[in-house]
Amino acid sequence: METATKLKNSYKELKENFSLLSDEPMKNHTSIKIGGPADLFAMPETQNEFVNLIKIARKENIPLTVIGDGTNLLIKDKGIRGLVISTSRFKQDIKTTRIDPETSIITTASGTKLSVLCNYAIENNLQGIEFAAGIPGTVGGAVAMNAGTPESSISEIINSIKIITDKGKIKKFNKTDLNFSYRKLNNISGIIIESSFLLKSGDKEQIKTTFNKNLNNKKATQPFSLKSAGCIFKNPRKTEPAGKLIDMAGLKNAKIGDAIVSEKHANFILNLGNAKCEDILRLKELIEKKILNLYSVRLETEIVIKGE
Repeated sequence: METATKLKNSYKELKENFSLLSDEPMKNHTSIKIGGPADLFAMPETQNEFVNLIKIARKENIPLTVIGDGTNLLIKDKGIRGLVISTSRFKQDIKTTRIDPETSIITTASGTKLSVLCNYAIENNLQGIEFAAGIPGTVGGAVAMNAGTPESSISEIINSIKIITDKGKIKKFNKTDLNFSYRKLNNISGIIIESSFLLKSGDKEQIKTTFNKNLNNKKATQPFSLKSAGCIFKNPRKTEPAGKLIDMAGLKNAKIGDAIVSEKHANFILNLGNAKCEDILRLKELIEKKILNLYSVRLETEIVIKGE
């Protein structure tokens, strides 16, 4: 494969023990367990490896896709051309900087799991991130998608981010530089490698109680442990969220191939075992058309769809 050969020839400058996979099935790296092969797949563990991979890909004009844990991601059946970089092994210790007795900044790499960051905040008596209980994926993905709930979102607690630009430069952006909207960071072109969050001091037991309440609610109302990519659609409005509209339309348990609309929460499409991306997309289109016809609401996709 020309793309693979080109990158591998340029790859010698990186650490010898750094693994680069060819034709890697992306279903192994998405929570919905769907996706064709990536030409090349890398899981860098350090910032230096991350930056070098990006520089090489840009220099050789190799298409580049960066993912986190694949929790909000649907990969098409023919896979992804070029290089896919997963941040899931790019982690660092979480650092705390105390601003004053009531306020601290916690900082970590993009590959740190959001759940790990939440637990760290609890153990250090810091509040403000309890809304993220049960939200899967990495910190970098959560920032890029402005992950959240009706109670709050990442944009409310973000302090700063560091990114790698297309030219391999590292730049820092403070909160005032960032423009967030519903499930999106709008104005930054680059790959997030580090994020910091501003949290308040609080009582550990109260923080833990709020966190567990949010987590239990998510488990009770969503197909928490099943194969999905999370909510398929953005909520068009708070009074009538997408799941409610889909439920009202009688589409719970609607099925195409091995793809099925969740009975527990209608804004989730599940992979029963052997679903293809095409099954998910056809079911998604069926939902969109019916909601538009019944309620004159045009649903907007929340999940990220990549590949061909």
